[in-house]
Amino acid sequence: MHTPSGLRLFGVAEMENGIADSLPEGTSVVQHRSLGAIVEPTAYSSAKLEEADLERYATVVDEAFKLCTILPAPPGTIFKSHGTLSHWLELHYFTLTDAMSVVEGNVAARVSIGAGAKVKEDEATKSFQALAAEALRLLRGNAAATVVIPIPENEGKEGVIARASFLVASEKWDSFKSIVSQESRRQPALDVQLTGPWPPYDFVRMQFGG
Repeated sequence: MHTPSGLRLFGVAEMENGIADSLPEGTSVVQHRSLGAIVEPTAYSSAKLEEADLERYATVVDEAFKLCTILPAPPGTIFKSHGTLSHWLELHYFTLTDAMSVVEGNVAARVSIGAGAKVKEDEATKSFQALAAEALRLLRGNAAATVVIPIPENEGKEGVIARASFLVASEKWDSFKSIVSQESRRQPALDVQLTGPWPPYDFVRMQFGG
């Protein structure tokens, strides 16, 4: 029986001369005007994502991010055909270009705040959460946008009390990194960790209906 083929969508990028030729091997671009969907062939199914699929997704998005502005798609997004993807790009073109203007020239910084073994009772937890909220407010003032990320229960038990992603201008990355370091020293009771720069994973919400 013939297996229906589809296109796995990694993200939508601003297309500039030569970018398509520099993308990771095995990928191609479905273009509509100034935007291009970065894709690769895959079975059209709802199979569970394997670790290898997630690693491939991260690799392709990260490589594209080094070349151009990209709106990452949710991992595992698959379109039935070239035609359905082209129609989706056309239908959402202006929404996508608006989103592109927001993230263009920016990178994402993820900050995780923990108190480790210090959190042993409710009152102590509330005290540390107040300190973490204060730290996040300060960092928010140095970013174009902020998304608070929920803490999984298992990490909460390990003392992680707050996590957020910040959209930071690329040229201000070193400055933001310095501010995080300063805040970590100012709040010695907290363990403040910064990772990045990342593609704007946490700042993109794509619509697939219609």
